[in-house]
Parts: sequence; structure tokens; C-alpha cells
Amino acid sequence: MSERVKVASIGLGWWGKELARGAKAAGIDLVSCYARTEETRREFAAELGCAAATSLEEVLADPAVDALLIATSHRSHRQLVEAAARAGKHVFIEKPLALSVGDARACMAAAETAGIVLQVGFQRRRHPAHREIKRLIDEGAIGDIETLEANHSLPNRISPNAWRWEEEQSPLGSMTSLGIHQIENFHYLAGPITRVGAVSRRGRSVSIDEATAMVFEFASGAVGTLTSSFFTPWRISLAVYGTDGAAFADRDGAALGYQARGEREPTEIPLTETDAVADQLADFAECIR
Repeated sequence: MSERVKVASIGLGWWGKELARGAKAAGIDLVSCYARTEETRREFAAELGCAAATSLEEVLADPAVDALLIATSHRSHRQLVEAAARAGKHVFIEKPLALSVGDARACMAAAETAGIVLQVGFQRRRHPAHREIKRLIDEGAIGDIETLEANHSLPNRISPNAWRWEEEQSPLGSMTSLGIHQIENFHYLAGPITRVGAVSRRGRSVSIDEATAMVFEFASGAVGTLTSSFFTPWRISLAVYGTDGAAFADRDGAALGYQARGEREPTEIPLTETDAVADQLADFAECIR
């Protein structure tokens, strides 16, 4: 393989474009793209500077393509991962990996059998506040983690043509697309989760859960809570409370406060801005090399 990894984008919506830009920022070559609609792939190719393939099969057969960047509807993920694995293409796929445990395991089995790299897109663990919380935990500034709490909500516009409003695409409502980021952060910061409970509500003109609250038990004995909604003001926050200190991430991981045991108020910790999307794709390329 050449030193520079070459990728093709599959799924060319707004997040597909963000992944493509992140890949280029990470030193990855975007060589091709594909979507079912000709106009979509033509516009994407012109904007991002790559070739527009006329079929998925064309992309999979292209020897210039090392890997796929997949940002398609959730229910298509298993089929695409298995097709890529059969073709020997590495896969970066936007979360969630799949909508069932069985499909997720099938994706992992396909990747293992084919010997390809399979990475799921979770850029928020790379946001500066979350990285700093991990450092505080590792250095003992938090002590033993007792509780975690998080919220991931935003006022999404309801569109009758948006697949995210379909129950089969978002069986957990906003948790499928939004709250899952904080679940991944919980695992990153506090380790394996052993037990989960949840309640949710419906009532508006959508067929999915509009708000959900979850409670978690960790293998360490810590507990956590998470809320998420598509219908509230924008809010992405996370807090970790331990026996020696607490850390509070706000503004989607762009702000952080630390409060030591015995203090009444947190102290703001300065952070350095990063490109989390590019960082995760740089990690992906390094795994391939």
C-alpha cells in the first residue's frame, strides 16, 4: 500500500461531507464517491474534488480505493460492511455500527475474516474537554469514579422525508443518533457498562421516542445517568464525580471545569481546540498503514 491512504465516500449528505473534509485534513486522499442519486454524487465530486462512481460495485472493484467512508442510513450498515469486507476494503463507518447486536457482531466477524480495519466514527471522545477528563482520571485527580451524568440534545427540524424520523432507522429515538456519543464517552472514561435501564416518552407527530433517560451500572461499581432529546434547546454536557474531585465538560467538549474535594466551585481549565473528525480519521489511516 502507498503511504497515503486512498478512500471513497459512500453516503454523501452533510455528515458525509464532514467526513470527507476530515479525511483530507488528515492527509488521506479522497479518490471517489458514490450515492444512488446522480445529481448528489456529481455535486459532491465537484465540491470535494474526486471522481463520481456510477455504482457501489464500481467503487468496490476499484484497485485505487483502499477504504470506504460510510455515512449512510443506519439500516444499510451491515450490508455495506459485509460487501466492503468481501472486496478487501477497509471501513470507517459512522455510528451506530448497526441497529442490533446480531448485525453488529456480523459486521465485526466479516471484518475479522477478511482481515480489514473496521472503525466506528465516535469523534467526541477526542474533544479537548473529554481528553482532559481522561487525563485527570488517569492521573488520580478524580479518585474512584462514583457517578457520571450527561445530556445530548438538540432541536432537530422534523422533515417528513428524513430517514432519521423512521422508527426502523432510529429505534431508540435521539439515543440512536445523539445519546450514543455519550454512552461511548462513558465507556471511554469509566470502563465497561454491565447493566442498563431506560424510560422514554412519545406524543408529538413523530413515530420515534422524543425524549429518553437512561441509567447505567459500570463494572467498577460506578453509576451514570444520560438524557437525550430531539426537541429541546441545544445542550451537550458531561460530568464525572469521584472521591477526590469532579470534572464538568460543557459546550460539546469545548469547555471544562475541575473541582477538587473540599472546594465549593469548579476552576476553569484552559483547552486547546482540536479537529476531532480529522483526528479520528488520522487514527484510521494509521491503523491501515
